[in-house]
Amino acid sequence: MKAEPLNIRDKRFLINRLIEQAPVSTLVREFFKNADESAVLAETGNRRIEIYPTTIDGVRKLTFWNTGVGMDDRELKQATDLSSSINKEMALDGNFGIGAKVSGLTMSREGIRYRSCKSGIVNEVTIGFDADEGTYVRFPVELPDGSSDTVYDVTDVAREAGQDTAFDWTEVVLLGQSEDHDTVAEPLGKGKSLDRSFIPSAIFRRFARFGEGVEVRVDVAMTKGGGKGETGRTRRLKTLEDVVDELPNHERVEAPGGEVIVHYIHDPKHERHSHSLSALANPATSSTTFCALVHKGERYDIKSKKAWSAAAPNFGIPFGSKVLTIEIELADNVAMPNQYRDGLTWPDDRSPMIAEDFDAYVRELMPEWVREVIRSESPSSDDNLDDLQTDLQKLLDEFRVPTATLSPSRRPMASPTEDTAEGTDTSDPVDLDTDFPETGDELDENGDKRDPSKSQRAKHKKVRKAPDGAKLSRSAQSLERVPEIKILTDPEEIAEKNLKGRAGRFYKDAQTRFVNGLYSVVERMAVELDAELRTSGEPEVVRTAILRASRKFMAFRVGKATCYAISKRLSDDWSSDDLDRATSPESLSLAADDYKQSISQAKRYAKELIKTADVPEVSAA
Repeated sequence: MKAEPLNIRDKRFLINRLIEQAPVSTLVREFFKNADESAVLAETGNRRIEIYPTTIDGVRKLTFWNTGVGMDDRELKQATDLSSSINKEMALDGNFGIGAKVSGLTMSREGIRYRSCKSGIVNEVTIGFDADEGTYVRFPVELPDGSSDTVYDVTDVAREAGQDTAFDWTEVVLLGQSEDHDTVAEPLGKGKSLDRSFIPSAIFRRFARFGEGVEVRVDVAMTKGGGKGETGRTRRLKTLEDVVDELPNHERVEAPGGEVIVHYIHDPKHERHSHSLSALANPATSSTTFCALVHKGERYDIKSKKAWSAAAPNFGIPFGSKVLTIEIELADNVAMPNQYRDGLTWPDDRSPMIAEDFDAYVRELMPEWVREVIRSESPSSDDNLDDLQTDLQKLLDEFRVPTATLSPSRRPMASPTEDTAEGTDTSDPVDLDTDFPETGDELDENGDKRDPSKSQRAKHKKVRKAPDGAKLSRSAQSLERVPEIKILTDPEEIAEKNLKGRAGRFYKDAQTRFVNGLYSVVERMAVELDAELRTSGEPEVVRTAILRASRKFMAFRVGKATCYAISKRLSDDWSSDDLDRATSPESLSLAADDYKQSISQAKRYAKELIKTADVPEVSAA
C-alpha cells in the first residue's frame, strides 16, 4: 500500500482562521506586488500600474490596475482560490499564492472585485465573506436572462466606463468592510484614517525597485501636494533607486563573502524646505530616512523616524539618523520571508531576522564620508569629558574584563558546524596495540627513586622571565574599552533616544552611552550646589558652572554603574539577560539618582569653573 497524503478535514475552519489571523499591514504590498509581477510581462512601453479611486454608489473604493497577461473566466475563477496563482510558479521561498487574497479579505470582508481583460473579453468576479455560509466565497450574481454565476462577462460594461479592451489588463477593487467604507481614506480598516499619501508612501518604503520598465502612477487624490479632493490626474511614483543620484552622496560597500552589501545614503533636508531631497525628487510620496533589510528587491524590518533614531547608535550612527539612510542588501540565499511576508527569517530554523543582526557590518564597512556626516550632525559641546572617560577607564581596568570579540553565530560570516547526531549509538570493537614500553626507574634531584604515582607524563617547560621593571602592556591592562559618553541637552534628541524620564541609555554593540542632561536629578543637585555657591561669582557664571558640574558628575555616576555591570561578565552567576538589566535605562537612572555621593566633587569642579570665569553659556534645564 502506498503512502496517503494528508488531507484537511475542516477546510472552512482553516480558511477562516488563515484569513482572520493575517496581518492587515501587508495589504498594500500584496496587491502592488501582484500588479508589478503582471505588468512586467506586458510589452515594453506598456508596462503600467495605476492606483486610483473607483466610485461605487457614491463611495470611493481603492483600486489597483495593471497591464500584463490577462485572465479568462476559468483562470479568473482559479486565481480566486487560496494557494492558487496564474502565470506564477508556486514555491515556499517564492510565491505562496495566498498573500493578496488573505490580507485583502482580512480588511475587505464586504468584497474584493476582480476584473480582467484577455483577448478583448473582460470577466468579473467578487470574493468576500458570506454571513449565511459562515465563510469566504465567490459571490453569485443574477444575470439579465435570469441565470446566475460567480464569474461573468462585463466587456460591454467596461467599454462604457471607458476601459480599453485592445490589450490585456487586470483591475482589483477593495470594497472594504461595508458599503459606506471609503477604502481610499481608510485602506487598513473602517474608522482608521491615514495620511492622504499613505498608499504611495507604503509602496515607496517597501519596494527598493519595481519590475524592469514598469511605470507606476498614483491618482492625486492619494498623493501629497496639490490635488486634494480632485481625481483624474496622476503623479508618477519612483523608487529611491530612481532618485538616489540626485542626492549629495551614496555608496554601496560589499562585505567579504559577497552575501551582504551595505548601501549608505545621504538624504538631508532641502535648505529652503522641510522635506528631504528624496521627497522633493519624488512628489507622489512622503520620504524620510530609514534603516531596513533588502531582500529580492523588498525592504523588511523598516525603522524610520523615532524608531530609526533610537536604533541608529547600534549601527555606529549616534547622530545623523535624520539625514542618513541605511539599506542592508542580502543575497537571495541568506534569508526567507515568513508566511505573510511581513518579516524575514533565517533559512535554517525560520527564526526572525532583524536589521540589528547586521549592525556590525554597518559599523565596520562605514566609509569615511559617512563618518564625516555623523561628525557634522553631532551637537556642539564645550564640555571636555576626557578626564571623566580616563577615570572610568581606570575603574574598568581594575576588573580586567576581556574584550568581547566573537561575532554572533547568526552572521553569514559564521561557519556552520556539521550535524553530529547521525550514527549508531553502540561502540564498535577496535584492535589497538596496548603493549606500551616500560619506563625505567627515574631518580629525583637527591638521587632517590621517584615515586611512580607522583610522576608526570608532561615534560617540564622552560619559564622565560621578564626583565626587572617590566609590567603588563597597556592593551593587556585595558582589555575592555570604556563606552563613549555623550551628554544630550536638546529635548528633541532626548525624546528620539527614548531618554525622557531616564538618566541614560547604553548601546553595548556600539559601545556608546547617552546621558540625559535634562534628567530631574541634575536640577536637584544644582539647587543644592546653588545654595552654597551663589555668592561665589556672577549669578549667570555660577548657574552655568553648577549646571555643567551637575551634568558631568551625573554622567560619571551613570558611567560607573555601566562599568560595574560590564565587570559582571567575569561572573559565572550572571547571565547575558542579567547584564542587560543591569545596564537598562531604569538601572542607570537609579545610579544617577544617588547624587549625594558626588556632591563634594561637583562642588570643587564648579568652583574651578567659576574661578577661571571661562564658562560658556549652557541652557538651563
